[in-house]
Amino acid sequence: MSIFKLPNNFCDELRSLVLQFWWRSNGGKRRISWIAWKKLCAPKCLGVLGFQDYRNFNLALLGKQAWRLVTDPSSLMAKVLGGKYFHGKSFMSSELGPNPSYTWRSIWEAKQVLGLGLRRRVGDGLSTYIWKDPWIPGTQTKRVISPRGDHDEDILVAELLSVDGRSWNSQKACAFFLPFEQERIMNIRWSRSNSCDIWCWDTEKDGNYSFRSAYKLLMNEFEGNAGQSNFQREKQLWNSIWKMSIWPRIKVFFW
Repeated sequence: MSIFKLPNNFCDELRSLVLQFWWRSNGGKRRISWIAWKKLCAPKCLGVLGFQDYRNFNLALLGKQAWRLVTDPSSLMAKVLGGKYFHGKSFMSSELGPNPSYTWRSIWEAKQVLGLGLRRRVGDGLSTYIWKDPWIPGTQTKRVISPRGDHDEDILVAELLSVDGRSWNSQKACAFFLPFEQERIMNIRWSRSNSCDIWCWDTEKDGNYSFRSAYKLLMNEFEGNAGQSNFQREKQLWNSIWKMSIWPRIKVFFW
């Protein structure tokens, strides 16, 4: 599952087998599924059972291979696939191409996963484009949404730094961006060692790709109401129930 994309029909068959077992369907008789599959796949902390969605599970695993192509272009895999399918381009701008191998088709499908959490971490700003690259933390698209106007499309983030390169140029930021976006940019921590810009995974503190967070992004589990007190109380309640040292059948009865 971490190298090849499973056919959708196969994932549907796996889901069907799980549902048949869960709802006690046998002898060719179908019983009513009282809860939708999507809801059954929600996390346990929300009071559901936390079943795995096989398609998204597969894509999140494939995202690890795509992450390696982006962050380690000198690897043998990146050289072989890059030389055949995206020569002179980046993986994120690559196309499927005619007659792709099954390996390339599988990894290429994981581009949608990286698009959810991939971001440029600004160092010296010399390899990150203001209008083309995702580099704004804390936003859904991680891209600049302020109107470009008459500004050049190929301006680098380095143009927003002061002359000495030790701080952001607030005047340029004010001229380029809308007020709310300007505030976000001024709060970005940039490298004082003038290191190069790198790719990072936005939902992880260390910046490395995580299968777990990628799966959550695919399942839309980063809810906007996570800060509400009712949500937090319910989450703590269900976590305590699922962690109880009792028979699983009793936990399911509580559910």
